[in-house]
Amino acid sequence: MRGKPERTAWAILLTAFALFVFLAVSIPLGIRWYIRYSQTERHATVESLAGTIVVEQPVGSGPVPLGKGQSMVVPEGTVVYADETSEAVVTFYDHSFMRVFSGAVVRLERLRAPRFSGSPLPATVELNLLAGRVRIGTALAAGPALSFGITTVFGDVSLAEDGSYAVEVRDARTEVTSYRGHADVTAQGRTVRVAPRQRTQVLEGEAPQVPVGAARNLITNGELQEPLDQWRVFNDQGTDGGEVDGRAEMVIDEGREAVRLSRTGGQGNHCETILEQTIDEPIPDPATSLVVRATVKVKTQGLSGGGYLASEYPLMIRVTYRDVYDSEAEWVQGFYYENPQGNPTTYGLQISRDRWYLFESANLLESLPISPYRIIKIRVYAAGWDYDSLVSDVSLIVE
Repeated sequence: MRGKPERTAWAILLTAFALFVFLAVSIPLGIRWYIRYSQTERHATVESLAGTIVVEQPVGSGPVPLGKGQSMVVPEGTVVYADETSEAVVTFYDHSFMRVFSGAVVRLERLRAPRFSGSPLPATVELNLLAGRVRIGTALAAGPALSFGITTVFGDVSLAEDGSYAVEVRDARTEVTSYRGHADVTAQGRTVRVAPRQRTQVLEGEAPQVPVGAARNLITNGELQEPLDQWRVFNDQGTDGGEVDGRAEMVIDEGREAVRLSRTGGQGNHCETILEQTIDEPIPDPATSLVVRATVKVKTQGLSGGGYLASEYPLMIRVTYRDVYDSEAEWVQGFYYENPQGNPTTYGLQISRDRWYLFESANLLESLPISPYRIIKIRVYAAGWDYDSLVSDVSLIVE
């Protein structure tokens, strides 16, 4: 090399030229890549709507309680806890929002947005719903497209922008309901699309079910099929000293399976033979309809109408709920076939004797003076001295 300085000069010149070309190409490409794919971490605002929620940030002083009306700005990685007496709302940077219902736990996994307007990347909101129920309203993307995803232990959910959805995790299943927009639900390698006013379920270890209508029966085993494990069956003798219990038994009547509620030998003493189920579920928001349906029959009754206080019909349905002011109230419907003594028949409906009757209530969200907020329990029972009634099915349909 010492004897050929021109070769050294050429080597240096070519190396410098190659480096120049590399930098001339890579620097603009690097800048272009940075402009297109760089993201910034965004924040969300958490506010308590009722009770005291707990907010736990990924780095900080530990769990922070927020009372009703209090709020705080949080980063991705934050976990929001709502106990059985509290609710929260989370507002995201893109104006999407999430209502966290009582008993829910949700982690804000990822909150990212493109750093520059020329980026092809979407605005990203990724959540992990660990338990409970949330309602989500996704915003209409004014800038970059929106990627809004929810992970649960049973499957993944992708929500379209400008939509309204409910996602719930409970009892070894995930349920996804779309009120507006579409949701793609994936589990076990299969994806189904949930259209507006549809819902699907993902059971543990299974693929998503075929979407069905959004209407849902809040009662478990409303068909009253054996075994009646979801129902508590018992007698209530009241306070008049009666000792003769009624009977609740599975029968087949005119080709229809039913539960028969009967009592004889009451000797003028009150008794109630009861099927009761605890529901303890909030009314989905939004909901437009809440209807009670049942197939019933009254064969015999020992009192005229519903008794002199209109409280002892031979067959009754009672729904206990909490209203929007958190007061407990009841909706009651009785059935009878005769009232020779002209007793008051408040909440009573006269039907034909010993004939099956298809009952459907009015929309309780419109007919009740104060709208229900949470359904506590339902009771199907026979009351009075002597009675013989049947119920084949009962449902409490919310949509």
